[in-house]
Amino acid sequence: MRTRSANIVGLVVPDIGAPFYSRLVKGAQSVFEQNGYAVLMMNTERRADREDAAVHTLLEHRVRGVLLATSGGSSSEPEVPTVYFDNVVANRGIGNVTRANIPGMALLVEHLHDHGHRRIGYIGGPPLLTSGIERLEGYRAAVRGLGLVERDEYVQFGGPDWTPHSGAEAMERLLAVAEPPTAVVTAGESLALGVLSACRGSGLRVPEDVALVSFDDPPFGDLLDPSLTALRANEEDMGRLAASLLLLALRSTAPTPPAEVRLPVELVVRRSCGCQ
Repeated sequence: MRTRSANIVGLVVPDIGAPFYSRLVKGAQSVFEQNGYAVLMMNTERRADREDAAVHTLLEHRVRGVLLATSGGSSSEPEVPTVYFDNVVANRGIGNVTRANIPGMALLVEHLHDHGHRRIGYIGGPPLLTSGIERLEGYRAAVRGLGLVERDEYVQFGGPDWTPHSGAEAMERLLAVAEPPTAVVTAGESLALGVLSACRGSGLRVPEDVALVSFDDPPFGDLLDPSLTALRANEEDMGRLAASLLLLALRSTAPTPPAEVRLPVELVVRRSCGCQ
């Protein structure tokens, strides 16, 4: 019977090239290393088959536990303590760590409403996993709660990879709508970059012609022109918290009750929304 390695944990992310996940990995790795654990990291390229293969590889290397940001590819729960982060997986693992998606989206929509916008569009990833599902729910609930214009065509989705290119294409579709929105909220930072690109390509000014806010804040958000109004980045906090939950379970001599943690959100006001 094989024994687990004493000092190795696994970490699985959909796209290590995305700033969101690279910052998250940095936070988790710092906690593990401070506690004497090495990290074996796997990148899945958001592919279900690669996620299953990544988990299998980690178990073959006898890791003691796993941090997993799923893209929906895990067919079963790993046979070691597992913490899911970013996307919640119900009834699995010893914990889930994600952001306060619905309150965060409400905060963004309310801020645009405070600027006088009634036609607010939404660009997000496909509503397949937690981030895509809950941020869309939060947008729709906020629009209804504020009595804003609610139209199906004001909701557009980028690709499953949440790239700037897919964000630009989604924005072009919004701009083609009869009576397009005067403001847009994006569910991620890369999508917001695509919106900026599409606006420039269409000769529109942000925020004078179209206001923009983003759920995620890129590391260079304050350097963009215009600077991007967004929710403050806390990915490193998410990584540190997820790692701490896993370490707690590994050190516990009794079963650890499952925990779901939602990181609070904070609005960083810059110029893209119309604030000066």
